[in-house]
Amino acid sequence: MVTAVAAIAPPSIIGIVLTSTSWSEGLMVVLGFLVTLALLRKWSLEGYPRLAILAFMFTTASWIIGALTASSPIGFVPMALIGALLLARARRRRLWIAVFALAVATIGASSFVFHPATWALAALYLAVPTFGTLFVVAVILLSEQAWQVVRRLERAQETEAELAVARERMRFTGDLHDIQGHSLHVIKLKAALGRRVAHTDPDRAELEFSEIRRLVDETIVETRALTYARYELNMVAELENARRLVEAAGVAVQVRFDDAGESSAHPLLAQVLREATTNLLRHARPTIVRITASRRSLEVANDGAVDTGDSPLRGLAHLRDRVESAGGALWVERSPDRFVVSARIDPDSGNSETGGSQ
Repeated sequence: MVTAVAAIAPPSIIGIVLTSTSWSEGLMVVLGFLVTLALLRKWSLEGYPRLAILAFMFTTASWIIGALTASSPIGFVPMALIGALLLARARRRRLWIAVFALAVATIGASSFVFHPATWALAALYLAVPTFGTLFVVAVILLSEQAWQVVRRLERAQETEAELAVARERMRFTGDLHDIQGHSLHVIKLKAALGRRVAHTDPDRAELEFSEIRRLVDETIVETRALTYARYELNMVAELENARRLVEAAGVAVQVRFDDAGESSAHPLLAQVLREATTNLLRHARPTIVRITASRRSLEVANDGAVDTGDSPLRGLAHLRDRVESAGGALWVERSPDRFVVSARIDPDSGNSETGGSQ
């Protein structure tokens, strides 16, 4: 809109000043420009408002009056502007542009009805309207194309922002599931164990119920940390939690951790360990679990794989995306009697993906 007005308005104003013979004639043309500007303000990708047809009829009538009275040769410009706007979205535009320019020129030729034909009159009411209309249409079409490109880029940016928000919500949901799903599963196991030994071993039952309360407190703290973007798992602590969880389920567990190196393991490896441990207790019937970890890699293997479709993979899907985005890799190996979850990631890789800390 700014481009069209900047290109067309100055010569039109000069034309009004030079050709108008009275204030009323100049006012009529100016009014046509104001109607055109009102229409330009409502320019959108979805189309034009109903005002467009009314504005076109008004400016056409203004040009007819100006041509019949031979009082305003520049009066075609508002009509040309609005007509160009309507043509910008039309099919077979080249044909319609030629027809439109011819119509504007034909209206201008009506000045010969009440005035003697002269070369000067033909120049003012035939040549100028014809070439002027083509110029106006060209400016509007170029402005339309440029404006559509800019508007579509803006919409693409808006869509990208919405997708970023959606991805962040999914990440937050996944982290919340990792925290609370894991803890709730442990609480369920310990509650069942506590209930089973409540009469035969009250001290053990009391210990299990104390553990349940500790887990609830930890879950509240971790959820609060996630809410304030400070949630991050530690590999050493998570290995101990995994060992206790598997043992509480009555499964033998072997844990091996190679902590050689100055830097600690990437937090996402601890996140994978937590998810893999929860999954094997939900979807497998193992007799032994082997966990091998280092500052760069993790492997969780069990001998009780059960064919439950792709449910374990679904639980690890979003973690795989996050590990890969951090420059690592996560893969799953399944055989009739063995299920292995492995992950590898450099602890010094980008920190944009930590265990939910972003």
